Amino acid sequence: MALILADVGGTNVRFACARGGAIDAALTRRFQNDDYASFDAALSSYLAEVKVATVEALTIAVAGPGNGVTARLTNRNWRFDARELASAHSAHQVSLMNDLGALGYALDSLDDGGVRVVVQAESTTAAQMQRLVVGIGTGFNVSPVLTHNGGVTCLLAEAGLGSLPSRMRRPLEAFLGRPADWVRCVEDVISGPGLSRLHAEATGDALDARVVLEQAGAGEAKAMASREVFAKMLGEWVQDLRLLYMPTGGIFLAGSVVRALLDSPARETFVQTVSAQPTVKSTLPPVVISVITQDEAALLGCLAYAKAAL
Repeated sequence: MALILADVGGTNVRFACARGGAIDAALTRRFQNDDYASFDAALSSYLAEVKVATVEALTIAVAGPGNGVTARLTNRNWRFDARELASAHSAHQVSLMNDLGALGYALDSLDDGGVRVVVQAESTTAAQMQRLVVGIGTGFNVSPVLTHNGGVTCLLAEAGLGSLPSRMRRPLEAFLGRPADWVRCVEDVISGPGLSRLHAEATGDALDARVVLEQAGAGEAKAMASREVFAKMLGEWVQDLRLLYMPTGGIFLAGSVVRALLDSPARETFVQTVSAQPTVKSTLPPVVISVITQDEAALLGCLAYAKAAL
C-alpha cells in the first residue's frame, strides 16, 4: 500500500511515494511533460518504474485552476478528474490541489535548509497567522496561507491572470522605449517565459529565461539589463501583493527563475524596491521575504495535506 504524491508544473512533473507517513527518497522521480500525452500516462510510467502495484491514495498538486474534483494545467492541455483517476488506479482517495497551495501546506515542514531569507524583519507568533506563497515559473500565481485552530488553510487565487499594474508597466515600457502591447496580464512578464519575451522584445534575441540569466551571470550587458528590469518589476509586484494580502507572517517566493534571480546581483534591486513603503499612504511594517529552496517542497505539502485528509 502506498500514498502517491505528484507535483505537476507546466514543464515537468515530480512524483514521490510515501509509506509510514514519510517520503521514500529512493522513489522520487521527475518526468518531462513533453514526453507524455497526459498526466495519467506519466503516472502509469512512474508506477511501473518504481514497481508500485497498489495505490492507497493519490494527492496531486496542479499548476492551474481546479475545484477539488477536476483541475487543468494553465500552460498545457492536461486535465485531471479525481473520480477517473481513482477508478483507473483503484485508489481509495484522490485529492487535487493547487501547486501553490501545496507549497503553503509545506511551509511548516521545511527545515532551515529549505528556506533562504532575502529580506529580514521582526516577526511574532501571532503574525504567522497570515502568510503568502508566490510562485514564479512557467506561470505565476499566489496562495494565501492562513493558520487557525492549529491547522492550515491555503486559499485559491489567480493573481497571475490579473492586469499588469502601472507601477510595473512604467519601468517595463521605459526599458523597451515603447508600449508593451504584448503584455495582457502579470503572468506575461513575471514568469520564465515572461523574462524570455522581455529580453526578446528589448534585444531581438529569442532566448530561454535560463539562458538570459546565465548570460547575465557571465557579464553580458544586454542580459544584465533585462535581469535588472525584471527584478525591479518583481519587487514592485511584491509591493502590491503586500497590500492585497497583508502577509504579516512572511512572503515565500518559489520557482527556479526567482531562485536564480535572487542569487545574482539583481537581488539588490529587488531588495531596494521591496524595502520602501508600497504607497505614499501605506504604513505597513516590514515583512520577512524568503525563497523556498527545497525542490521537493510541494511534495512535502501534498504529504501534509494527505495526512490531514486521511
